[in-house]
Amino acid sequence: MLISPPFLTGETEENKILENGLRPVDSRESTTSAPEGNFPVSQSLLWHTGMHLQAPSADNGYASARAIADGKIIYVNKARTRVTDAADGQAYNPFGKEASWTDNGMVIIEHETEIGAEGNTATTVKFYSSYMHLSEIKSSITEGQKIYRKDVIGSSGCVYLHNGQCELAISCDDDNLKKIIGRDLAWQDPTTAPTKDGRTDAVFGDIYIYLPETTPTSTTAPTQHLRDKPAPAAPPSAAAVAPTAAANTLAAAQWVKINFDTEGAAPGSCAITTYSTAGVKIGTCDPEGDFEYNLYTEAKRRHDRAMQTTGTVSSPSGWYELLRFGRNIGTSSKAEDKDPLPSNAAHWRQIKTVAGQKIWADLNAPGTFKFSDADFLPMMGWNCYGDDAQPDDQRCDSAKMKDLIADPQDPGSKSDNVKLAARIGDPAVLPKLARTICKFPNEWDKSTIAARYECLRKQPDQPDDPEGWAEVIKHLQVMGLAGLPADFKAAQWHFHPAEFVRHFRKCEWLSQDEIVRIIRKTVVDNKGKEAETFTIAHVKNNLNNSSNTRPANLHNALQKTVRKYRMGPRRRTAHLFAQLAEETGRLSTMVEGGPDSYFNKYEPGQPEGKKIGNTQPGDGIRFKGRGIIQLTGRTNYENFGNYKDASFLTDSAALSLATHADLTCDASGSYWASKQRYNLDSKKHLVPNGKLSINYWADQGTTNADAKNLTKCINPGTVHFDEVRWPCFEHAWHALNDATVAPTNFQPILA
Repeated sequence: MLISPPFLTGETEENKILENGLRPVDSRESTTSAPEGNFPVSQSLLWHTGMHLQAPSADNGYASARAIADGKIIYVNKARTRVTDAADGQAYNPFGKEASWTDNGMVIIEHETEIGAEGNTATTVKFYSSYMHLSEIKSSITEGQKIYRKDVIGSSGCVYLHNGQCELAISCDDDNLKKIIGRDLAWQDPTTAPTKDGRTDAVFGDIYIYLPETTPTSTTAPTQHLRDKPAPAAPPSAAAVAPTAAANTLAAAQWVKINFDTEGAAPGSCAITTYSTAGVKIGTCDPEGDFEYNLYTEAKRRHDRAMQTTGTVSSPSGWYELLRFGRNIGTSSKAEDKDPLPSNAAHWRQIKTVAGQKIWADLNAPGTFKFSDADFLPMMGWNCYGDDAQPDDQRCDSAKMKDLIADPQDPGSKSDNVKLAARIGDPAVLPKLARTICKFPNEWDKSTIAARYECLRKQPDQPDDPEGWAEVIKHLQVMGLAGLPADFKAAQWHFHPAEFVRHFRKCEWLSQDEIVRIIRKTVVDNKGKEAETFTIAHVKNNLNNSSNTRPANLHNALQKTVRKYRMGPRRRTAHLFAQLAEETGRLSTMVEGGPDSYFNKYEPGQPEGKKIGNTQPGDGIRFKGRGIIQLTGRTNYENFGNYKDASFLTDSAALSLATHADLTCDASGSYWASKQRYNLDSKKHLVPNGKLSINYWADQGTTNADAKNLTKCINPGTVHFDEVRWPCFEHAWHALNDATVAPTNFQPILA
């Protein structure tokens, strides 16, 4: 999913992009210390659909409001021109008698995208973003129109004369929420121990592993990576005794989080953080430098050690997934779609215990369970609040929400809305509200708005003021919106919009439409002219259908490979698709071209054949280049077979690298992860140049020189760099990043 804040200011650092683009407004309401327009509840403990954001300053006043993701505009309410008549309902002032102003421009966008796949079936989700209190909407913004992420929608407006504000809201319906969070919609106790692994269709962000108290531990780094078979159980004792923690076990259950983005450490590192079973952060071990870059060699090392045990069925690929995901997820939930991994494989890593002690623990021991950010774990604060007993009014009557907000030192405060509202902005409460997913009707529906706010008038502390209440109703009616789409009104589950954006920035799975967006419309031909125009239909045909040089179902296989080998961070993705533009003709062909006679130069005894390990007659054509980054030669085919615990040395097996999408992509993904460049030193000895994995070179930057350096990992001669690879990199990088000024090389496919 490609998603960004509604305000973009040219920042390139992730923290600053999110801070500037998702800044809450100041607290001004006397009944609560929370930011004005807070989510999900605000003053008087009323449900609040979205979150008021403060637009950053710009040369012309305030930064423009932009679409957070690709989608379709389904509703536009043009902003009304400001008036200064205090009697006008839109000029209502809750803080005094003079005229105020609240803008009512609103745009609603329907987004349909993908966050993963089970086998060849994509996990498609639909959600809505709405932008309220706009003072101006671009004239080109019309209902039914396609809109792209970063496109300008309009200008932020006023909320009670507070300038530069916009209310962003995110919502979805029941069915889509189930697909988004991958579980039941009931509130779940965050302290309850899990009993099974999380979802495998969508896996993104950090990896979380639950460790029971029986988890094996060691004070030193173990050298064996297979667990011993459990000893026979002892006969039951006649007298019941309280169980005690076994020696060399964790003794107390906990969670660990595995982070490959290193949370500020050097690229390629890995950090493991400990949490209590209640979700309290305990501490982080020192990041393991280059752990991610070295995943391929570490997986192979552990596999080789395991294979010393007779009868072991194993593969480096299976171990790679264990180290990457904490489990072997394969390409689907079916056992036959997973590469071999011993059933007693141990995943020893150094962690901190809940007591703060550094130890080694087996993160794959019996009773451990694995998840990712795609599971929206209650332990990490994510929960559904759909228990409002009176959903037809605007007041929050969710008992679970009140439990979350109430002062634990004042149990009676749960029934006191004034006290509850006062706690919303408390540092112990406000961060927790960000991960609540709440069910209530949209607040802007004109047909029900007066009835829903009637609860305000009936509050015990509300003075009897019919005239004042009439002004409130007048204001509500003028702010209410008629004709809201039925599907939008049915989307009654609301996310904290800033947290939704932050969370799904971690989801690196790209939908087919998003892949269309990052593929350049044309490439430069040998005459220096833009040529070979692609259409949307052309790209989607390449992603879904087979040809004599391309397998079917390429899209999901490609995205699973990107996920497995961590090519998903946006800079890496841009570099990958720049290379694929040349290597595959923008995903058109995965087989090296040429007549049969062309491959004679790769036969045994020929200089080119010797370079790639060809030893048998026919090896030249048998091991022609295949894959999204073409694997060539007997040596590379043999290495890939060893990696998968398979053989690709026969004619039919070698051909499968071009006919089976998962192999087409994984062959190239494993090459990407295992590539080490070399230079000759002064003594003509080969010495490593850079670190293992092409990801290392992708992490170096986005300049022309950075792209050319990476190209040398794949094509040392940098063939067609200026004509194809560099223009396609600049295009993909702009489609993926948060810059608002497009380079000349940005040439999107629009039809």
